[in-house]
Amino acid sequence: MSGPTKTKLALATSMIALSLAATAAQAQIAASPTTGAADRSQTAKPAGNDEEASSSPVGDTTAGDVVVTAQRREQRLQEAPVAVTALSEGALDQLNVADTRDLMTVVPSLQVSTQSGGDSGGSATFFLRGFGQQRAGNGSEPAVGIYVDDFYYPSLQGTIFEVVDLASIEVLRGPQGTLFGRNTIAGAIRYTTRAAELNDFSGHVSGAIGNFDRYDISGGLNVPIGDFAALRLTGGHVEQAGFVRAQPSGRRVGDTKTDLIRLQARIEPTANIYVDLSGQYSKFELDGFNYNTRGPITPVPPRPGSSPTLPFIYNTRIAPARGLPLYNEAFRSSGYYTQYDTLFPEFSETEYKNALATVGWTITPGLTLKSLTGWQEVDSRLSSDLDGSPIPIFNGGILVSATRAFSQEVQLNGSLFDKRLNFVTGIFYYNERSPGRLPERLNFVLAAPTSPVPTDRNLKSYAGFIDGSFKLTDTLSVLGGFRYSEDDKQVTARNAAGALLASAERTFNSRTFRAGLQQQWTPDVMTYANVSTGFRGGGFNPYVATRNPQLQPFEPEKATSYEIGARLQFLDRRITLNPTVFYVDYNAIQVQSARPNAATGNVDLILENAGKARSYGFEVEYSAAITDQFRVFGNVAYLNIKYTDVGTATAITLNSEFQRAPELTFALGAAHTLEFGSGARVVSTLNYSFQDDQQSTPTDADALRLRAYGLLNGRIEFTPAAKRLSIAGYVTNITNERYDIGGVNYYSNVGAARYDLGRPREYGLTARVNF
Repeated sequence: MSGPTKTKLALATSMIALSLAATAAQAQIAASPTTGAADRSQTAKPAGNDEEASSSPVGDTTAGDVVVTAQRREQRLQEAPVAVTALSEGALDQLNVADTRDLMTVVPSLQVSTQSGGDSGGSATFFLRGFGQQRAGNGSEPAVGIYVDDFYYPSLQGTIFEVVDLASIEVLRGPQGTLFGRNTIAGAIRYTTRAAELNDFSGHVSGAIGNFDRYDISGGLNVPIGDFAALRLTGGHVEQAGFVRAQPSGRRVGDTKTDLIRLQARIEPTANIYVDLSGQYSKFELDGFNYNTRGPITPVPPRPGSSPTLPFIYNTRIAPARGLPLYNEAFRSSGYYTQYDTLFPEFSETEYKNALATVGWTITPGLTLKSLTGWQEVDSRLSSDLDGSPIPIFNGGILVSATRAFSQEVQLNGSLFDKRLNFVTGIFYYNERSPGRLPERLNFVLAAPTSPVPTDRNLKSYAGFIDGSFKLTDTLSVLGGFRYSEDDKQVTARNAAGALLASAERTFNSRTFRAGLQQQWTPDVMTYANVSTGFRGGGFNPYVATRNPQLQPFEPEKATSYEIGARLQFLDRRITLNPTVFYVDYNAIQVQSARPNAATGNVDLILENAGKARSYGFEVEYSAAITDQFRVFGNVAYLNIKYTDVGTATAITLNSEFQRAPELTFALGAAHTLEFGSGARVVSTLNYSFQDDQQSTPTDADALRLRAYGLLNGRIEFTPAAKRLSIAGYVTNITNERYDIGGVNYYSNVGAARYDLGRPREYGLTARVNF
């Protein structure tokens, strides 16, 4: 271990040790049975459909009786033998988690990155413990599964979810191969929306204003129908101006706008049957991407044996012939939050629609049958100018894509033998279609050597699974699970006239398992040990050129994870300490590389399989009530990941770093609740998060070094005694830290590097009215 790493670990460990030592000393003085009981009442489970949840205390993500469904059944977080972080709606508000990207400030080992090589705003890639997906559109699938109300989200497009009427978010770390079969080799993120609730006429309206012209308004209305049904209508509009200026015009770049409407119904025709129906439409729009081009800008000449790059051709042939300016240092960013204007503006638009149905039947008090049927549609349009100049040298025009997905899952949940056996078993079917689409417009200054080729991709997936636990004694349980999955993939490429260029079809099978032991030493002390496997399906590289058709396959990726954890609470549950240690072996790692294509003169993005890698590390989440009014909370994560064999991969070496895999991350926060005699209260929150330096892409040739940074956020919320109203002021990135959240070194094919920028200081007011 290097000297800097030892220093970072010592610093983070010392901070936690000191805070917990101080906490323990003060909590021993301040502990009281009354406070402990109140602490245990906190919950982050989806069933908490209380419209006052936005003013709940902070720190409930690891304190008290937080209820999670990480194992497809409700259980206390402190009794769940998995590495999971649960965030209630109140915690999301108090920690200033406004969208998906903010999760990395409060969840250990999670990185949320912009896509490399394209859309840097409308979609994201997710990494857990150093593993994720570089980008969409290259034939790969996510390593971190995204689930909305237990339905797998079928695309990376539109994954910057705004937090609108959510009940909770759970982040599961490590392979989840037995319960969540769609390529959850690194983990899963589960969003649960607020559901319709019987016998409760209620609702809320929320709004926010802030700098950069932020304007949000959202609301939810729950309407009971008799005593057997209810409807819930949710709507929201979120918009904000960008923080980057285009030069020389001075216009803002990066304006965002999200619109959402969701209708849900709950029907209970009998005491043991329920039906949940949901339909949603949302649209995300991004006008320009938040990046800068720092230079140098130098279109490189062709390398021996390769074709010249488009910028070089432009500078040597096109610009002199047409009297156009050369692509050079004049087009670099003049300031940190600036980029050069472009004739064809960059943008991203994503429309999402779904129709979901869940039917549950309680056969007996210990046996429940559930059916989950879902249809989802994701459509997107994108224009990206990789050279960052006003001249469309490397602008591919307006690209369009579409994904259609249908899923059907049947689950049987059981609790038998006087609750000694708890299990869930079922079957799963998933059908995803991505029809190839021609670009709406091509923006190259010189015509592309070949016409673009639309590629149709189809996937059918079948699975059967079982997972559960059995109590050998009152305190010792054996854990186990198994899932068999079969993915049938088909790719077909045709030219613009519809003629067949290439096609391929293949079936990928996987058998994943989990085995472990769980010991509940006392009601507040639990330890567990798990070994689990994960799988990410193989596929085909979708690139096809008219003169050089190819659908090069790549193999599945596999992982075996060993994990030991403890869930500890002390002093009447005033202190919570949840450490986890892990070691993971990876095989046939899917790595994207760039290869020159002599037929087109461009560079192809090719997925290939590296050999092996191993990773190990630890995570600690903690929370402590120092007094009845003051709580501290936080986490720390350490990761060591490296290749042990690169196999036939050409873009990496044994010394290459993994993408978005910082050695050290940590968060530290505090919340204070001031109660007034009238019942009114003020909750003040301050939290700091640190991200170590990291590499932006997995391959050395196009990677940028993203330097370490820390973000300090704060919030103060006032709730009157009636609890019908809450008003809050917030500031994020209080110190106005400058930091990068992604980027790609395009020097070899464009002549410049592009850094995706993190948000500067933001501040504003939020308000919520409950009725």
